[in-house]
Amino acid sequence: MQLQQTMEDIVRHTNLWLLGAILAPLLVVATWYTLAVWQETPSMPFYRNAILAGAALLMLVSGCGLIALMFYSRRKDYDEPVRSNRTPRE
Repeated sequence: MQLQQTMEDIVRHTNLWLLGAILAPLLVVATWYTLAVWQETPSMPFYRNAILAGAALLMLVSGCGLIALMFYSRRKDYDEPVRSNRTPRE
């Protein structure tokens, strides 16, 4: 039993290292491509940057507000319990 557990740990760690070895170069390539495209595009006028910043801020505030409402609703027990008319399977 101990040998099997040890082998499972080795396989699990090997899979994590393999996943990291695949994802790390992908991150490097994606970052390089993003920076290359960013440097080649012309700069936007100030009003477009202001609109983009306002939209990003609005999305951030609304997302945080919805998550806060979800936690508030859960803590105050406003969520309905799960009900089902089905009989449980055996």
